[in-house]
Amino acid sequence: MKIIGVIPARYGSERFPGKVLQKIGPHTVLELCYNNAKKNKILDRLIIATDSEKIVDEAKRIGAEVMLTSSQCRSGSDRVFEVSRQIESDIFINIQADEPFMPQSAIEKPVSFMVSDKSILCATAITKIRNMEELYNPNITKVVFDKNGFALYFSASVIPYPRAYQSIKEAFDSNILFYKHIGLYSYRKSFLDIYNKMPTENLERLEKLEQLRIMENGYKIKVVIVEQDSVSIDTLDDLKKVNTLEL
Repeated sequence: MKIIGVIPARYGSERFPGKVLQKIGPHTVLELCYNNAKKNKILDRLIIATDSEKIVDEAKRIGAEVMLTSSQCRSGSDRVFEVSRQIESDIFINIQADEPFMPQSAIEKPVSFMVSDKSILCATAITKIRNMEELYNPNITKVVFDKNGFALYFSASVIPYPRAYQSIKEAFDSNILFYKHIGLYSYRKSFLDIYNKMPTENLERLEKLEQLRIMENGYKIKVVIVEQDSVSIDTLDDLKKVNTLEL
């Protein structure tokens, strides 16, 4: 089975323009993301997909394969679809360009479920929320899922809302589990064709979460729990925090 990793990289991010070209130590966010993903042995090929010449230049500087895609893509996954039209592969993995330290298990485990169960069209990784700050952070996407491991909903808000407790803090302190999404999607090539043709529905538009397009149109997303956490660079404060860590 052929597996290709794609890193959609957009220069004009709404919250933090040019964030993937910002520096963490001596390296850009994109460089760290690419080098980290490149370590993964399941990938037959790794490609940066962008509509920005600045990012093309950075990709060439770090020795990465890069493909130009349309500036009209609605999401990173639509950018992955454009790559899939030009390259043959069984599975395409959308690896977020702003998660430079994504655990290898977050790439591998969703794919392993897809290999063993051909009915899974899309899979992603989630992990336990470890501190209260993340629960309240709208840049951290929370997720709830059913007993079979399929997502019920993704949101910037606290979900599930612990109405049975006096406060969210009380629920968290009582070891109620909350989960967050790690920014990665594994797609079968055939499903990317379907995804790209789907209309943008109300929930995707409101939450600005591309995966909600799948669920709103009646398809399922398999969620796979991984132990290791990931760090997303969504704001300048995130970048400053990461630069204070011992990496």
